[in-house]
Amino acid sequence: MRIVVDTYNVLHVTGVLPPEQAGLDVAGLVALVRASRWVNVPVTLVCDGAPPGDEGIPTGRMLGVQYAGGGRSADDAIARIVEESTAPRRLMVVTLDRAVQAHARRRQCRIMRSDVFLGLLIEPGPPGDVDKGASRPTGPLDREQVRDWRRAFGLDEEGTGP
Repeated sequence: MRIVVDTYNVLHVTGVLPPEQAGLDVAGLVALVRASRWVNVPVTLVCDGAPPGDEGIPTGRMLGVQYAGGGRSADDAIARIVEESTAPRRLMVVTLDRAVQAHARRRQCRIMRSDVFLGLLIEPGPPGDVDKGASRPTGPLDREQVRDWRRAFGLDEEGTGP
């Protein structure tokens, strides 16, 4: 299992962390991941744009920080990671972005909401417990998923278009 995180999406979640931990930056998120149940799981934090010149965040073998590049979004970089994966079912994509979630679902990746991920970072749990809070592709779509797909493709209730 590999976890790919829409970093700024997670950093902008509010109301999950206790006040003394709120207002995280990338380095703070790295520290939380290192102290979490996912310490022994490959995690890639994907950030928008280019890295700031002064950012020297120590990562390691299991944890990496990847910047999308100048003028590029983390969403695009995550889509590329998902597309290039030879084992997308072994990827978990962490984001609240519906378009990123939809793209990952098409490749049968697991999805975890950013707020759930952030909450689990501070919750004690066994190292490597990656599935808690993740959704897996399961079978028929529910009504909300069907509505989201229709909206994404511009289809009306009969599926014929606008």
